Amino acid sequence: MKLSRRDFLKLGGATLIAVAGGSVFRVVDQGVFSVGQGVAYEPWTNWRDAATAPERIVAAGILASNPHNSQPWLFRITDSAIDLFAVPERQIGVIDPFRREMYIGLGCAIENMRLAVEAEGFIPTIRLMPDPTTESHAASISLASALPVTSDLYTAIPNRHTNRAAYDMNRAVVEYIFDGINSLLTESNVSLFWFKDESARSKFGEAAIAAAEALIADEQQSMDSHLWWRHDWDELQESADGITLDVQGLGSVITPLAKFMPDLSRQQNDEAFVKNVREVMVPTASAFGILAVRDGMNNVQRLQCGQTWQRIHLWGTTQDLAMQPLNQMCERVDREHQLGIEPVFGKAVGALINDDGWYAIMPFRLGYPTVEALLSPRRGLDKVVRH
Repeated sequence: MKLSRRDFLKLGGATLIAVAGGSVFRVVDQGVFSVGQGVAYEPWTNWRDAATAPERIVAAGILASNPHNSQPWLFRITDSAIDLFAVPERQIGVIDPFRREMYIGLGCAIENMRLAVEAEGFIPTIRLMPDPTTESHAASISLASALPVTSDLYTAIPNRHTNRAAYDMNRAVVEYIFDGINSLLTESNVSLFWFKDESARSKFGEAAIAAAEALIADEQQSMDSHLWWRHDWDELQESADGITLDVQGLGSVITPLAKFMPDLSRQQNDEAFVKNVREVMVPTASAFGILAVRDGMNNVQRLQCGQTWQRIHLWGTTQDLAMQPLNQMCERVDREHQLGIEPVFGKAVGALINDDGWYAIMPFRLGYPTVEALLSPRRGLDKVVRH
């Protein structure tokens, strides 16, 4: 994102005045120049350093994609197995009233762990939702000894990040990339619908923008989303979760200036978000996709969708692609169901995929990056593992 000369002078002048007035402390206090530093970011660099293989496998899992960086997981490990549990307290409120995104995020963690299991020299036996009486028990992974298999997707784990910036409009995504992504769909209950030509992209974009506008107009969804915003540097390091300025794709000039300035109000953040969807995320995407399942309320299929998304994003990382979930339209579908109101977005999303046999649960955008995606904070093993 480019700064106009006027904006630069405005922001730069405010910064100089503040520093001259004795606020240089804020530069340090807000981590203005500490991108990706501190204990909250250590899991990205020490993920292979744990003492045991099960711990290293879990360390790979906690680097997975997940909703609002809520990291809704808890792991139980033994020498021969790893169990994954959902943490209901980390649900993102009425943004995700039926925990659709929570289970997709858990599926992403499962896929990272599957790759790590093989790299550590085991064959995984994965059971999804293994205990029908315990909805929170998302997966059980048994480990059997084998020769290590290190894949390109495993190597890509610490390099995969959501990129919310503008994508390169002068570089087209060629067909073999779409073919490569399609080949990654191995679960029969997961399908992918593409929106690649101008007409299809326009229809998707209209729904995405309208959903973003509707979401911020919903007071409870707006408040629940804002609960995961982390502007204060100390709070960020303590919680090691949530959405930060670093991951907004603002670029190397605007990001430190934004971190220096006082935090915006919830309403201001909402307005900035919708503006970004309308002016950056939608118009610069090379293509959009929607992952769909047969039964949108089935947690096994949600987990499988998450595995698929993580696989796609990791493979995209090996191809230098940028990707970002655009979940707002499905969040509005869920909210309509929760409130029992007219299914405006239910109809719109149904029309997009135009197939009654599938239920949309994971929209996204892709293209080639214009700026590097930065690290998000992560909770370390000490916060997510029980033995």
